[in-house]
Amino acid sequence: MIRKGIHTSAIVDILGQAVIPQTTIMEPQSVIFIGADGALELGERNILYPHVSIRIDKGWMKSGVEVSFGPGVMIYEPRAGLEIGNHCMIAAGTMICGVEHGVDRLDIPMRRQAAQASKIVIEDDVWIGMGVVIAPGVTIGRQSIIGAGSVVVRDIPPQSVAWGMPCAVQKRRQQ
Repeated sequence: MIRKGIHTSAIVDILGQAVIPQTTIMEPQSVIFIGADGALELGERNILYPHVSIRIDKGWMKSGVEVSFGPGVMIYEPRAGLEIGNHCMIAAGTMICGVEHGVDRLDIPMRRQAAQASKIVIEDDVWIGMGVVIAPGVTIGRQSIIGAGSVVVRDIPPQSVAWGMPCAVQKRRQQ
């Protein structure tokens, strides 16, 4: 798939379902892989900076309008779903993972245990700082800011400024 806005070194491999608008920009060495049981719907005017990787073998992802994925963002296996709202900024090096290995049994290797998947929601107008890790099952409320290097393992309410490991609300955004 070569078209305006998609760099010749970008890789787009779709076995399942995908909507990638003409307004999508994929910069050098960005990768989209959608497996046979995967689905992707990008909104208008999304940009994938260099080395962004979106891998959905199973599950789905939907993004709103004007979403930017900074260099090296990795989205891995949103098996229960990943919703990203409008006007979101996801900075370089952010990792969003929608699945965890099973760990309940000691008599079976972890890689052979059933995976646990939970939906992730990033609401409208959210800024995710550099190097953030977002775990399965969290919702980040609209107009929130997540500080660089944070590990988000629980929900963040709307209009929050949050950071840390684990990420916690430090203050609220106000007019």
